[in-house]
Amino acid sequence: MKRILFPKTFIRTVPPPSSWERRPLPDLLHGGQHIDEIARLEQWYRELESEEKLQLKQRLRSLSPREFWSAYFELMTSRIARSLGATRIKHAPALHGKHPDLSVAFPSNEKHIWEVAAAFQTSDREADDDKAHALANWLNQNFRHTWSIIVNAEKFLPCGLSVKRARPVIQAWLDQLEHGGPKELVLEPPIISCDLTLTAYASPDRDQPGLIVQGLMGQGGNVTATTRLRDVIRKKIKKYAAVKEGAIPLVIFVYEGDFGHISRNSLEWALWGQLQAILSSNRNEATPAVATGGLFMPGPDGRSQNTRLSAVVYGRKRLHEGKKYVSLYIYHHPAAQNPISDDLFNGFPQCRIHIRETTFDKHWEDGPNEPVHWLLLN
Repeated sequence: MKRILFPKTFIRTVPPPSSWERRPLPDLLHGGQHIDEIARLEQWYRELESEEKLQLKQRLRSLSPREFWSAYFELMTSRIARSLGATRIKHAPALHGKHPDLSVAFPSNEKHIWEVAAAFQTSDREADDDKAHALANWLNQNFRHTWSIIVNAEKFLPCGLSVKRARPVIQAWLDQLEHGGPKELVLEPPIISCDLTLTAYASPDRDQPGLIVQGLMGQGGNVTATTRLRDVIRKKIKKYAAVKEGAIPLVIFVYEGDFGHISRNSLEWALWGQLQAILSSNRNEATPAVATGGLFMPGPDGRSQNTRLSAVVYGRKRLHEGKKYVSLYIYHHPAAQNPISDDLFNGFPQCRIHIRETTFDKHWEDGPNEPVHWLLLN
């Protein structure tokens, strides 16, 4: 069957990945072990009913991790709906002038709006990541050595990549490596247009000069995961005010994306506040409490908040028998105006909370454990 997403003519336009490549598309298209995964994506794409199918294809063909993973997770979420028995799944349907990710109908005539979110680096840090890839390529094109180099580049200037003044400095450093020179080189503006650290190590199996870059460090996060997750979810809630009037459950799927610091703790702190200890006047006793701002918790006036949100489904990446999977955890909003059916996610770990006057209780059904659910791209 002729490929729609990734025909050979398109694959030839994507360069093969280097050993330090972190973007998913080159590895998917040029890794021989990923043939089945390409076929799986092709099938998912063909079967999806969508108002924005061409736009979805463009994102699946993007070198940007943000674009690729967001489209990939939308396809995966459609398959999750199918596995739960959905009778109708529509991607990017029209809803009061908006286009949510998925409209899902079930045999019970229950209809949902499912939104897909992923926690990504900020846009400026993603742009720095692209520049770091370009810098690593420049290093490999201009230098050869018997030693290997790990590249850590961040805080790029707004201008384009500027490396002219750095070239002789890097060459002089490389020339001294085998003669007891320093194994680390630190450069910054105005020598180069970023903060750059090169760390060298001897390659025992290499006796001839070769490509020097063997590793590329990712951009570090500069905001807390809890804040990012809370902002991502709150933005989705505000976007679809129409679900409240239409009595339609709103479920938001949150996947880890490329933001490496997040965890189930990060999400739970975003939903009901980070645990704190309040000291008494004599400072010898502490009362447990949660910080304000939790999406599931009442506001300062005691009223329930974000009630158009029915549940949050968290997709956590994990390794199982050498392959990457995503495991799902369901968090039910205790004051949802339109809660989802109790049995929809049977077999998945589900968290329900009961809010008291000054505290709350949480209860896990079917867990929480570490289930294996959905195969990810390796």
